[in-house]
Amino acid sequence: WPEYLAADTRLAFGTDTPTAPYAPLPNMYIAATRRSASVPSATPLRPDFALPLGESIGHATRDSAWACFEDSRRGMIQVGLTADFIVVDRNVLERPVDELLEARVVRTVVAGDTVYLAEPAATD
Repeated sequence: WPEYLAADTRLAFGTDTPTAPYAPLPNMYIAATRRSASVPSATPLRPDFALPLGESIGHATRDSAWACFEDSRRGMIQVGLTADFIVVDRNVLERPVDELLEARVVRTVVAGDTVYLAEPAATD
């Protein structure tokens, strides 16, 4: 991936390959660490291909929208674009990347409408 980026190539990350989990948060973990989301203690595959989490999110959103010719409609939080996003229970950009495997989606918004709202987490 770093070689592609050095050549100004876009990376369109997705969750539709049968060789990886479909859930986006574990896929972001894999992109940022090159470790298995199922067995995090396993030796990473090509750790030199790991990308910072913020860049990985951009490839999964902005660049994937571009690859589908949808970048004029979605892929970024910007005035005039369709509001599609999730809210997680922690700031994953400021926490250890391993927490992606524990993070929980608490809200999903599609086209500006909340389509999923998690029940409040139980407290001790």
